[in-house]
Amino acid sequence: MLTIVGGDWILFRDIQHAWNPTQEEIKIWAYCDEQIPSQDWELAVNNVENIPMICSFIDDDKCQKKTFFLSSLYVFTGDIVASEIESDIADLTSLLDKVEKGAKTEELKTWIYRSKHLISYPQEYDYDYWGLFSKYVFNV
Repeated sequence: MLTIVGGDWILFRDIQHAWNPTQEEIKIWAYCDEQIPSQDWELAVNNVENIPMICSFIDDDKCQKKTFFLSSLYVFTGDIVASEIESDIADLTSLLDKVEKGAKTEELKTWIYRSKHLISYPQEYDYDYWGLFSKYVFNV
């Protein structure tokens, strides 16, 4: 949980706070040696506001948690497409168009391509690829 009260930074005060992280806390965690604060934490960091930041982590070779964040992107897309909520899918489509303009790495470009494909063909949704521990990321 990395708590340094009188020093430079406090990562998370407690496990409950870790489930509602700020962008600053996510950034600190992305570049530190701490383990994942909680099982399935991908679900805590995934929201529309955080996705551009998460994409920047994928494009940054200095980020120590690229695999985690790439996996979280697949979960994000999968959850939205599986929900079948048209307004959320429209927001995802706009978000993909926005982050595509600045995408640098093949991993990020591939996630964008696959996400757009899934939006067009939602019947191809498969939890093994779009859920936790995505086979696209972990090749299990």
